[in-house]
Amino acid sequence: MTNNIKRIARFTPSLSKGFTLVETLVAVLLLSVAIAGPLTIASRGLNAALIAKDQVTAFYLAQDAVEYIRFKRDTTCLTNSPCTTWLGSGPSSLSLCASANGSAICYVDSIANTIKVTGTSCTGSALRYDSTAGRNYYSNGSTGTCSPYKRTVKIINPLNGRSDEAQLIVTIIWSDVGGTAHNVTVKENLLNWQ
Repeated sequence: MTNNIKRIARFTPSLSKGFTLVETLVAVLLLSVAIAGPLTIASRGLNAALIAKDQVTAFYLAQDAVEYIRFKRDTTCLTNSPCTTWLGSGPSSLSLCASANGSAICYVDSIANTIKVTGTSCTGSALRYDSTAGRNYYSNGSTGTCSPYKRTVKIINPLNGRSDEAQLIVTIIWSDVGGTAHNVTVKENLLNWQ
């Protein structure tokens, strides 16, 4: 009788030891699904972190231009008392950026203390990046490499019929690694404070 049980166990699949091919494929499929979920979450988290880093950089570049325009306004008013030409006049003044409908576009270089109506040697209004100094800036020379960020400045004056008020619009445009275009726009009203 013992001999018959051994013979039955040898030919019955449920009593044999080891995995069948179907069981192995199901186990591999479950393992693949278990690994793919966390990898997808990690990939999306990394992508979101890269976009957030670019947005923070773009905001700081926009804020740099706003602070520079305020500096130019204040310098013009402090050197010309009373401040009748608070947007200034001349080759490197805020009047280059000012128009009644916002059609005038200029490019500021806060490092070189210049305002221009034409872009740099980079494509359009692209900022240059100096890896030794670790900063973005405009440059007429060949120092640094072209960065993905493009910055434009507009000043709408007069605003609401008042010549002593202007609206400053700074726009930063860039494309991420995937080619998706992003932008940050900062608007601020400026007044002739004198």
